[in-house]
Amino acid sequence: MKLVTDRGWSWTPAQWEMLLALGPGFGAFDGTGLLGTTLVTPYPEMQAISGVLVGSWAERRGIAGALMSNVLDAGPSVLYATAMGQPLYERLGFHSVGRAAAYHGELGGAATGVTRPATPDDLPAVVALDRAASGFTREAFWAHVFGPSSAYTPHVAKDGFVCTRRMDETLVIGPLVAPNAAAACEIIADVAAGAGPSRVDVSDPDVTAFLSGEGYEMRGGCALMVHGVDDVGGDRGRYFAPASLALG
Repeated sequence: MKLVTDRGWSWTPAQWEMLLALGPGFGAFDGTGLLGTTLVTPYPEMQAISGVLVGSWAERRGIAGALMSNVLDAGPSVLYATAMGQPLYERLGFHSVGRAAAYHGELGGAATGVTRPATPDDLPAVVALDRAASGFTREAFWAHVFGPSSAYTPHVAKDGFVCTRRMDETLVIGPLVAPNAAAACEIIADVAAGAGPSRVDVSDPDVTAFLSGEGYEMRGGCALMVHGVDDVGGDRGRYFAPASLALG
């Protein structure tokens, strides 16, 4: 958390705990303590890399590159890169296959009623929908989402689903799977209406137009990058928001 504070990240202890429960984490150390981190969430198809974080007091020493090189031999990799990190990942052989822009805003009015709270009986269908749309088989993540200590609240809809979680006062929306952009917009409206400030990371032009029309503002974004494969799998035309930028 000292590194998080130093770099102005919004990650919480609960996020670190979840990611470390889902896969290994690696650190760079010297006599003063922890200098940098890298986290890996393994899926059968590829590994998601996140938490590439180096303290400002240890920058320009090649620590991030060394941490990344330590994990790339495990197989194909995917990550979301900030503008600051993208040049490093390109030097390591990553290439961009997409982008997610962060939209922040607030929706008033009434919920659309197109979702309902998920139950344990919905878990197999959600896992299957997620695998088909995202290209990732991630039973461990979904077991966590449906577990008693999860920060995520899952909802199901016709041929889709969405999860929400709180980061301070902001409702973060994702992952979001829907049969088309219109359905995705209805799902967002259902879970965001009256919920206060919300954020959704999206790339679909119809969804971004809907959010902009509702007064949402784009505040930065990240490039979706892969290493060791040509592209991510799945039917990405149905994958409208990632589980998180850490999880792909």
